[in-house]
Amino acid sequence: MNRSARMVRVLVWLLVLSLAGTGQLSAGRTVAVGDIHGAYDQFVSILQTAGLIDKDKNWTGGKTVLVQTGDVLDRGPQSRNALDLIMDLTEKAARQEGEVRSLLGNHETMVMMGDLRYVPLEEYSNFATADSEQVRQAEFENYAKFKKQRASKLRQPAPAWTETDKKAWLAAHPPGYFEFRQAFAPKGKYGAWLRNRDAVTQVGEVIFLHGGLSPASPLKSIKEINDRVHREIAQLDDIWAQLAKRNVIWQYMNMEEARAEARAEFAAIQSGGDNGAASLVQAFLNLGTLNIVLPDGPLWYRGYAQEPDTEFTPKLDQVLKKFKIRHVVVGHTVSTSRRITPRYDGRVFMIDTGMLAYFQGRPSALEINDGHFKAFYVGEDPKPLMANADGKWQ
Repeated sequence: MNRSARMVRVLVWLLVLSLAGTGQLSAGRTVAVGDIHGAYDQFVSILQTAGLIDKDKNWTGGKTVLVQTGDVLDRGPQSRNALDLIMDLTEKAARQEGEVRSLLGNHETMVMMGDLRYVPLEEYSNFATADSEQVRQAEFENYAKFKKQRASKLRQPAPAWTETDKKAWLAAHPPGYFEFRQAFAPKGKYGAWLRNRDAVTQVGEVIFLHGGLSPASPLKSIKEINDRVHREIAQLDDIWAQLAKRNVIWQYMNMEEARAEARAEFAAIQSGGDNGAASLVQAFLNLGTLNIVLPDGPLWYRGYAQEPDTEFTPKLDQVLKKFKIRHVVVGHTVSTSRRITPRYDGRVFMIDTGMLAYFQGRPSALEINDGHFKAFYVGEDPKPLMANADGKWQ
């Protein structure tokens, strides 16, 4: 290569770097989809509308990056189908040099933690097998044995199970319940996969996550956030397993039941009982300090939807500066208009538009391509999102 050619190459590279710094350089087509909550059919329809899959659910997006910002689970009855589709598309997109990035939402971590308040009964039935009834009966016997041992350890009367008690317990643990819990356990099909998902990702100068980046958070990089989330989930898994092994909790309890047992154990320890599990119990009861459950953590933060523009914009600018980005795309909070909503002069895009019918919204997708933003809705023409003459986004 002669000197002139080298100079041209250097000048081109400098131009590329300068464009990257101004956000004019595109990372290619990116499509973001917000909360699904078991609305599988609506999820399929918006992926088709955005040109990412065909009628047979094969990837047609080429090199597009699809980002799903979490909350695939809970509320709706077809979370399993939605997860299966995302997992399948992850492999299919890669064959075309495309990419699917599925992020963690607060409801994914809730299910992994045993917080099952929003799991509909229909969802359990999706995991039921021909052996489910036999499994339920066997696990009832295991649970009754656990409660008898707990009563003995805590010096309480052994529970006397009536037929009515048993029927109530079985109703609370319908067919598929135990298969569901196994599937989302650390080594389960969905549990293992979800534990390898990130909470935050970046494409070009845009960051995507479920809740938001709180100005109060001390975390300074995407890697630091994701590492913290993964570490806290692993920590909880370990504590849960150890408490179950010590017979403080039963492995299939939900979070509310497990915390009740932990509180009883802590009270017994304070009264002079065996303190061998004291540190574990205390750590379990202090779960509210974890970043994955904090109101200003990346999975739960609602400031971008709730803070007033004038007062919050300077704080948001500091966040963007810290992470060296220009835009943030979030789900988690359903927009009041049930449409993709730019806020803070286009610095933030809210993409949870209430896909599940319960929210009376619509499936939607945000496209970012060559610096341009566009909203997709089923049955409508794509709508460009842009600044008006006053610089305000709409």
